[in-house]
Amino acid sequence: MRTAFFVFLLVLLAAELPAQGRAVFESAPTPQQSAPPDTLANPALEQMLADFKQQEDAFELPYDSWTFTAHRYLGYAIVAATVTQVILGSVTWDAIKAGEEPATKTAHKYIGYTTAGLSLVQTGLGFANYRALKDKESGKNKRIFHLGLSTLATAGFVTAAVIANQARQDIEDGTAAQEGKDFDDLYSSHRTAGIISGASVLLTVIVIEW
Repeated sequence: MRTAFFVFLLVLLAAELPAQGRAVFESAPTPQQSAPPDTLANPALEQMLADFKQQEDAFELPYDSWTFTAHRYLGYAIVAATVTQVILGSVTWDAIKAGEEPATKTAHKYIGYTTAGLSLVQTGLGFANYRALKDKESGKNKRIFHLGLSTLATAGFVTAAVIANQARQDIEDGTAAQEGKDFDDLYSSHRTAGIISGASVLLTVIVIEW
């Protein structure tokens, strides 16, 4: 009934149209007839494919430049150091909380300083590389996220090193005992900074690789 009703309305409207208008109405092509096949694609799909192409272009970095090559391999070294630090830091933390003297303490200390130093160099190279590609639009958003996360990781590494050094001084000169600070009070923020740095390193690798 509903279909018949709509057909009736269409016939009625066609009968009321002027002759010229009715001729136009009757000869109007359907969307499938009027639209070329190449324009029937989904615009959202076309945009998605274009975005993927931009991401592919982002990998075409000029690694023949020493700054890009150094940044690349220094990044791999920092990722390895970060994974090592996460393991050493966890073992050291658990041992100290259990009242033991951890064998990993010294290694964790000096690898931490090394990671912080390498991260500073890496961030400097990253900013230089970003400036070198500032006119390249493809992959720009990905590079911005990568640079931001890398900078956050570097800030976290340096902060963790500074906090650990200050905590060690407070223990050695008796300030921690005078102020009633225990291990958690001295090193919780150090641990938090390290976790933030580790997460930032992981995310920046994901962003730049995928």
